[in-house]
Amino acid sequence: MTISPSAAPPIESPEQLAEYLAQAQTWQAVETLTQTYPSFKAAAWKLLSEAEQQHILELKRWKDVAIAQIFPPGCRVQRRQDPEQKQGKVVDYLEAYGTYYVVFTVDGFTDWCPGEMLERVP
Repeated sequence: MTISPSAAPPIESPEQLAEYLAQAQTWQAVETLTQTYPSFKAAAWKLLSEAEQQHILELKRWKDVAIAQIFPPGCRVQRRQDPEQKQGKVVDYLEAYGTYYVVFTVDGFTDWCPGEMLERVP
């Protein structure tokens, strides 16, 4: 789900807001929704599962890291030059020597690499 930073979709209930929040892929989307519908914010938060709440907190944690905006937590990625075209799910990020790396799981194994070596897949 992509939410324009200047306009949130029309929402009429905390349940609808919770649905949109659960699908948000960036912290900017979360902020747009909660700032547009502050009266639904607390009720919507209570409707989210613990996993959905944790996902939103992860978005907040990485909101200032550019690589996390390109490859948000939970999105699917694959290495650009992978002949097997194995896909993984983004689970974290790490920084070493001034470079941010994307950490992802593939078939139960954890892997990591710089973002420029990855592509996002549907």
